Amino acid sequence: MSDVSHNSGPTPARRLIVNADDFGRNEAVNTAVAEGFRRGIVTSTSIVATGPAFDQAVVLAKQLPDLGVGIHLAATEYIPALPPTEIPSLVNSEGRFYPRGKQFRRMAVHRGMRKDLLVEWDAQISKAADAGIKLSHIDGHGHCHAHPAAAGVVLELAQRYGIKNVRLPAEPVIWNPGLARSSRFLAKVGLNLASQVSRRVWQGKLNLPDSFYGFSHGGQITKEVIREVATSVRPGVSELMVHVATSKDQLPGYRTKFDFTIDFRGVTAFTKEQFEKEFGVFLVPYRRR
Repeated sequence: MSDVSHNSGPTPARRLIVNADDFGRNEAVNTAVAEGFRRGIVTSTSIVATGPAFDQAVVLAKQLPDLGVGIHLAATEYIPALPPTEIPSLVNSEGRFYPRGKQFRRMAVHRGMRKDLLVEWDAQISKAADAGIKLSHIDGHGHCHAHPAAAGVVLELAQRYGIKNVRLPAEPVIWNPGLARSSRFLAKVGLNLASQVSRRVWQGKLNLPDSFYGFSHGGQITKEVIREVATSVRPGVSELMVHVATSKDQLPGYRTKFDFTIDFRGVTAFTKEQFEKEFGVFLVPYRRR
């Protein structure tokens, strides 16, 4: 694999980043990320600095130097990196982040949250960097990093840490993979609209993949969905988001509607060589700084 780059000729190659989110969530996720890279099509992952299995994820990342590793910023579900007293607008009375819907609504109306997001996400990035992770890109849990209120914070931190790439989670609205219509269609439209604000903030300052896939069929990235993505990828660089695990089990205090084992079976249905030969799409990570 080579790092992400754009061809200078008239017909750019079709390149696909396959990023497994939530590295560090638990041991089952960590194992699946590593196995998805070793024997499947995973090329990249994003680490949660406050994930319960962060330390194990760091060890695995160092054992797999060709695996791209970005930061998976968190403002929901996971515990904060900083004491609650230092980020009062982000946490409830128990010192945990507010639930996703409430947090995102608060971010839309409370301008003072920008300061708390800045210091909290700085602490998360710093923890990963201090552990020896050379961060390739920024994305976010629940796409919090692409919230209109957070786009400027992400740009500031990317420039501070020399991170050149960021996920723009705007799956093509008209993309129809030929499967059952996703129940997340309306949510996709809303995320696309919100992401346009972030696009304007980041454009020309950070590198964004040309296309993004994986939202409509979150938690259901089967071999068939991957095949549909591969045939839809356009010239340039695209990203497919997946969530993988070897088990459905979740640690206390963590829950998800996704079945991460489905995505794991999907990404290991092809080797990298098989995928590239069958679809003519090059598998790449985000370009490192």
